[in-house]
Amino acid sequence: MASKKETTLGDILEKLDENQKILTDIARWARFQNIGKLKDVLIAELDTDGKKLAFDNTDGVRGLDEVAKASDTPRDTVYGWWKKWANLGILEPSETRKGRLKKLCSLEDVGIKVPKNIGAKKEEKPTSDIKTEAPSEANKT
Repeated sequence: MASKKETTLGDILEKLDENQKILTDIARWARFQNIGKLKDVLIAELDTDGKKLAFDNTDGVRGLDEVAKASDTPRDTVYGWWKKWANLGILEPSETRKGRLKKLCSLEDVGIKVPKNIGAKKEEKPTSDIKTEAPSEANKT
């Protein structure tokens, strides 16, 4: 009877490593193939600066209150967005913080400009600071 080579733990780990490399390569190509579709979904869904900032700050580390503050949006509104975005597949569970979500990719990764933080809005100048022009020479009589 022919002897079978015993499978060692080292053999199994080597095969797992090989499979991981193959899966990483497949994921890379699948992502490249679908990046245009992802960008279309992000552009359609993130139609305001507040949504873009909320999405961009959803990094798997920040909580709901922090994302709401960064996007200058009510907490309940961000929560609703998160539910919708998770269902769309543009948010996924965080690997670092249980119960938190993270964006699938950054907006810059797909060529979408991230707006500046709207929490730092420009203050309007009081009307007393507005200077009036002196009458021009042509208007003098």
